[in-house]
Amino acid sequence: MWTRNRSSLTIAVVTVVALLGIGWIVGSGHVQAIGDDYYENLNLLNQITTQIRMKYVDEINAKHAINSAIRGMLDTLDPYTEFLEKKENDEMKMMQIQGKYGGLGIKIAKQDKSLIVVSLFEDTPAYNAGIQTGDRIVKIEGRTTADFDVTQAADLLRGEPGTAVSLAVERDGVDAPIDYRIVRAIITIPVIQYAGVIQDDIGYLKLNQFTEDSGAEVDRALRRLQTTRVSGLILDLRHNPGGLLEQAVTVASKFLESGRLIVYTKGRDKDQDKEYRASGSAGVRDLPLVVLVDEYSASASEIVAGAIQDWDRGVVIGTTTYGKALVQQIFPMSNGTALKITTARYYTPSGRLIQKMTRTARDGEDSTAVHAPAEPSTAPPAKKEQFRTHAGRFVYGGGGVTPDVEVKSPASPRLVNELTNHQMFINFATHYTAAHKDFDRATFRVDDAMIAAFKTFLAERRFTYKTDAELELEKLEGMAKERKFDAAVLRTITVLRDQLQAQRDAEFEANRDLIEGKIGAEVTAKLWGSEGRYTYALQHDPQVLAGVDMLKDPQKYKQSLSAQKPETKRTGALPSRTREAVVGVE
Repeated sequence: MWTRNRSSLTIAVVTVVALLGIGWIVGSGHVQAIGDDYYENLNLLNQITTQIRMKYVDEINAKHAINSAIRGMLDTLDPYTEFLEKKENDEMKMMQIQGKYGGLGIKIAKQDKSLIVVSLFEDTPAYNAGIQTGDRIVKIEGRTTADFDVTQAADLLRGEPGTAVSLAVERDGVDAPIDYRIVRAIITIPVIQYAGVIQDDIGYLKLNQFTEDSGAEVDRALRRLQTTRVSGLILDLRHNPGGLLEQAVTVASKFLESGRLIVYTKGRDKDQDKEYRASGSAGVRDLPLVVLVDEYSASASEIVAGAIQDWDRGVVIGTTTYGKALVQQIFPMSNGTALKITTARYYTPSGRLIQKMTRTARDGEDSTAVHAPAEPSTAPPAKKEQFRTHAGRFVYGGGGVTPDVEVKSPASPRLVNELTNHQMFINFATHYTAAHKDFDRATFRVDDAMIAAFKTFLAERRFTYKTDAELELEKLEGMAKERKFDAAVLRTITVLRDQLQAQRDAEFEANRDLIEGKIGAEVTAKLWGSEGRYTYALQHDPQVLAGVDMLKDPQKYKQSLSAQKPETKRTGALPSRTREAVVGVE
């Protein structure tokens, strides 16, 4: 076995040297010269490999060693360039390209030592078997889940369609665990989460991702909405991580005049320099439009939002997007593996590169490189590179798409976070709807009686938490004891603690609107499924409401898309080829 591994390792490294050490790379139909340092470094790699093969104390696993070398090399590049094992490659094709996976159709979260079902896709194996939100999964395949994290549980629940998995769940109101044996199926993640009419005649479309069916799904949804004669449309791209570039172009084409530039790409290989333009016909190119984005809107979402913004086609509302403007291609390798490589950067029609740039050190030198944003861009627009839209409005590059109108989601206070983390909203909805089923969906609301029932439920479950002030007081108390403060100080701290505990009811009332929204979302989900949840939640979403207000005020909408007076000199002008293309399609 030692001989076989040693030979495999030697052959792999020698093959690399033989291919690259001669000074040329053959790929993508091109022959590229490489420098002498390639040969020197590859020769060094061969020397190190030979010494390890001959002298290392333990037997070498050739596959592991080669994979480690590959991943080590890729670690010097951006995080989107990846080597995919066969399983990873197959899963990526299903999840990111097709929006599918083999499993049960549930979303789980960890609370204390329990795995809680937080949502289900309708008409899936788990949904049809009778699994409910709020169920606690206590066993999978006979194994207790007390020490499982979400990833471990998901790996066991997912699998080949047609195979079965057994699980046991605990449910409120049921004395003993309920056993299920459920056959896995292909779970299709909905491309469109919800499409319908909200607030009288305003259309709303929530797009989850850009898979291979996204363009067709959006087209069908828009046609349905058109039959209702909507006066405006909200396209919700929040929490949309992106997907296929071609599908982003197809979706953007639904809103832009044919021939208009949507995005262009530039790479080191000139074959990557491409333009993508709107094509086909669509009946919503004149419909007033609002696009909702947030810090989790990335990649293909930013292509769509950026094109609509650059052409002044609609008003972008929300918070600055993620900032990913890199294009990847997948190259099949041997044994079902694949290499996903960043081959180009993309630019919006105005010439913006919205990739977030970070400072990084490579080979002992400081350099500016493109990497995955560790956090959303926070640079103020005034410090970003400025560009102009078709109508002359200022837009900004370098760090995501900056919305035309910033509307932040309300900050979630500690009380609401604790209630959410302990699954109190989900558990209450399960408990409450078991005894209350006679609701009119059209007139449903969270009233005082439901709030009172929620407070009683929290008391029965002995829910408790510490406010931010109480946590700070604990720090003060610890310092006082450590430094041996006077006893009077400690007595004062005790009095303050009692007073702060009495303020918890006041904190509940101060956050009642948020709490009502959370309760309503979970109760409507239990009563009417995901559509019920969405219909209710949209009525309490500040960014959606801002979009509705914008579309209902034609003067405000027009003003938001009008040009500003020049304040600073424009920088980052488009290349002449692209600028002419943008201006010349009128």
